[in-house]
Amino acid sequence: MATRTKGNVIVEDIRVGDIHYEFEYGMGIKCEVITKPTRNDHGYWSWKSKNLKSGNTIEYGVTEGLSHYASNLYDYEAYTVKSWI
Repeated sequence: MATRTKGNVIVEDIRVGDIHYEFEYGMGIKCEVITKPTRNDHGYWSWKSKNLKSGNTIEYGVTEGLSHYASNLYDYEAYTVKSWI
């Protein structure tokens, strides 16, 4: 069974260089994946992305079976936002 973000991204399919969009509270972040996701013994997946506007590193993660707690991360611009941060 695939592990998903709260959006439509399948974690096992994430590759370095992928572009993702995170949305929350009328704001959006466009980021590029810089590390391939890794899974620990407890089913927690983690990876790093770079915010394409600020250059800051973002650490993402999701636990298998708990995607409803994960980031609103999509592989397309799913929402219109007031501002990109």
